[in-house]
Amino acid sequence: MSPPADLLAEVEARVPAASTISLFLDFDGTLVPISEDPDAPRLSAAVSSTLELLSCRDHIVTTIISGRAMEDLYARIRLGGLIYAGNHGLEICGRQFRFVEPMASQRREDLQRLCDDVDTALRSVAGVMVERKGLTAAVHYRQAAEADLPLIQQSVQGAVARWGVLFRLTQGRKVFDILPRTGWHKGAAVEWINCHLGGELLTVYLGDDVTDEDAFSVLPHAVTIKVGPVMATCARYRLPGPAEVENFLIWLAKISRN
Repeated sequence: MSPPADLLAEVEARVPAASTISLFLDFDGTLVPISEDPDAPRLSAAVSSTLELLSCRDHIVTTIISGRAMEDLYARIRLGGLIYAGNHGLEICGRQFRFVEPMASQRREDLQRLCDDVDTALRSVAGVMVERKGLTAAVHYRQAAEADLPLIQQSVQGAVARWGVLFRLTQGRKVFDILPRTGWHKGAAVEWINCHLGGELLTVYLGDDVTDEDAFSVLPHAVTIKVGPVMATCARYRLPGPAEVENFLIWLAKISRN
């Protein structure tokens, strides 16, 4: 399926006035399909080639922004010339940029203890995995029985609540994300990166996750694209899934050649 004509028309119209296209791409659900096993997704050779092509364009800066830890994210892509923003933007590295949100870093040990509490509470529930990512954590329940979902939700919410205002909880597709309550999110990471890039930017942001809404909401004049099922969003455009994202990126690489 081709990207919407109005999306292509806006990007093509705005590219000539921009000194840099600042392109942001989520990973799971945007560049790769959502998987039952969170460890399974790998970038296809075709998408990898497209990202490599975009990275060779002097006037495009591509940031991969994801809930995954930065090391995990890089291991799945392994391309130079990109910026990697892991843990929902709490850590940023690439193209001479380096940032770790200080308050999140200070709460690493507290987060580990919170994860221990969740592990203990859900030890007997099959199909649940607590992923510890250093600055954040994720409780995956995609493989759990439907009947266990109330217990999973109650256990995770209770564990987070016991830490008061130190942590917050968001719910994505069959996952609970546990994040330090710092005031930093994907939207703040986008603003930080764009501020350091400078110049006349055309920001293009594609994401499927609930946490991508933090970026959509601070980018009212950017080209923001919600990927995946229809739901309430601050994004201005939609694409059905990773296949359509790939088509859009191929098109972007072609028009940016000139």
